Amino acid sequence: LRQTCLIAIMAQLGCKIPADSCTFTPVDRIFTRVGASDRILSGQSTFFVELSETAMILKYSTEDSLCILDELGRGTATFDGTAIAHAVVDHLVKRNRCRSLFATHYHSLIDDWNIDPRISLGHMDCIVTNNNDINSTFNSEPYNQDTEVTFLYKLCDGSSPRSYGINVAKLARLPNEVIEL
Repeated sequence: LRQTCLIAIMAQLGCKIPADSCTFTPVDRIFTRVGASDRILSGQSTFFVELSETAMILKYSTEDSLCILDELGRGTATFDGTAIAHAVVDHLVKRNRCRSLFATHYHSLIDDWNIDPRISLGHMDCIVTNNNDINSTFNSEPYNQDTEVTFLYKLCDGSSPRSYGINVAKLARLPNEVIEL
């Protein structure tokens, strides 16, 4: 997400960018809502800061802006987070009409928006292998301890066919007894 913003700035300045080709429309502003931080000494939780940043995006972005939002709504209950994320996407699409990249773990949001022609879904590609079956290379199989995921950092069309949280937990070296639970 951040690289998209950097490339937009570089292209707008006339710098060489890391791409074979690029179709580019200049932007008036770049807005980001990425990462987690708080202002606890000012009485502002991580979730409050997240929503304050989002409010600025909704208020000031235009159809010529580039907006990136990463995992909006994760600092609250799933139902509230999903509702907020859905309403923000709705506002960006219908009112601001800006170019946006919106990363989410709310699969219901994808179901809500996948039929809208103004929305293009994408996911980061990966290779899934099962150490017991060397020919296993796609990600529709159920998780088991022998499953290994290699993230490719390549953007592909469509929504992700499944979640890889357990695999990330393995990469982070959580104890097996935690992963198996």
